[in-house]
Amino acid sequence: MRIVRFLLGLSTRVKITVAVVVVALGVFVIAYFEPHKLFIDEVVDEAFPAPVAVATTTPAAEATPATAAPTTTSPPTTTAPDDPVTTITADTTQTTDEHSERDFTPATEEEQENPPVTTTSTTTTTAAVTTTTVGPTTTTAPPTTITTVPEGPVLLSVSEWISIGHPGTGTVLVYRQPDGSHVVRFEDLDVSNGPDLLVILSAAPLVDDRAAYSEVAYLSLGDLKGNQGNQNYIVPPEVNLDDYQTVAIWCRRFNYTFNAAEIHSPPA
Repeated sequence: MRIVRFLLGLSTRVKITVAVVVVALGVFVIAYFEPHKLFIDEVVDEAFPAPVAVATTTPAAEATPATAAPTTTSPPTTTAPDDPVTTITADTTQTTDEHSERDFTPATEEEQENPPVTTTSTTTTTAAVTTTTVGPTTTTAPPTTITTVPEGPVLLSVSEWISIGHPGTGTVLVYRQPDGSHVVRFEDLDVSNGPDLLVILSAAPLVDDRAAYSEVAYLSLGDLKGNQGNQNYIVPPEVNLDDYQTVAIWCRRFNYTFNAAEIHSPPA
């Protein structure tokens, strides 16, 4: 009652000033602390990212050489006459020269008994045969394009959320993808909502300490997509998952951890 009487006793100018301060303080609290988020649920339901088919070109089988039979080609052959010997006889005793007839002298008896010698010229023609052999021809089958699907994701870890700053439930699964990346998946997530919430991988072990997960090395996987549902968070291939022990839902603005879970808990 004394406070009310005190306020009523203030001047109008003071009352207006107090009202402005109260309104400004209320706007600041709402804008910075976002208390309304504690009463608003954001549901996100994502399917697990499926592997993508990759087309690769590989030989279907070792090519079998196709061999063509050798081919023999013989060019036209010049065949010699039936009688391989052609005889050309030149009779030295016959002349058609007029001067020879004019100076002709009859042969003597001795010359008649020994007739003149006949000269014979012999020409032999041999046909050459050329044979050309074409070697075997090999034909190789072209490579065949085969579309293959990469290996599916491998489940590495299964764990449950523990409540640290706020209550929460759900399952945390860690998968290794064929390309070397990892997926941290939340299933049946149901945690408290709040301002500036991030999903982080932390080098800290699983402890009941709201500030422990940001005091050591940590990696942000992005904003929390929703405080309920099924969600995927991609860890790039170059990140060594062995450098971290836990995943946490962390309020960056107030350095306050809501929930945490292990990421190296082998599935049963």
